[in-house]
Amino acid sequence: MYSDEELKLVSKKLKECIEYHRFITVYTNKVSDAFGPVLLSYYMFHQVSLCLLLLQCSQMTTKALICYGPLTFVLFQELIQLSVIIELIGTMSEKLIDSVYWVPWEYMDVSNKKTVAIYLLNVQKVIRIKALGMAEVGVTTMASILKTSLSYFAFLRSVE
Repeated sequence: MYSDEELKLVSKKLKECIEYHRFITVYTNKVSDAFGPVLLSYYMFHQVSLCLLLLQCSQMTTKALICYGPLTFVLFQELIQLSVIIELIGTMSEKLIDSVYWVPWEYMDVSNKKTVAIYLLNVQKVIRIKALGMAEVGVTTMASILKTSLSYFAFLRSVE
């Protein structure tokens, strides 16, 4: 069991952690609200432009590859970079769940146990950035855009 001094310190640290988690959650929600429409248009732009650039590159002429190859590569790289960075935010949020779960709550007094239980419930909601508050943005979204772009490319290529 913790001493009275240690319990006060634990209570203080728990409150600091809860406040910091609340700050991060509010900040992420504000980022999602502010940049949601931009993220949606960004991903739609990549969906359309990658399909068209792949179609241009499929001509396999030197001129087409020189003109559209670097641009296609840069757009792929931008999409992958942004998606991975956003995914890292969610991954770090998932680590927090385990960290709170492994807090030695069994040695605490009833008040701190309740605080840890409520905190554990709050961190169960993974922090994610969403486009327009609907679609979670990250590696899965990026993979679906790449998959769809390649499918459209194959379809348009077969129409030619």
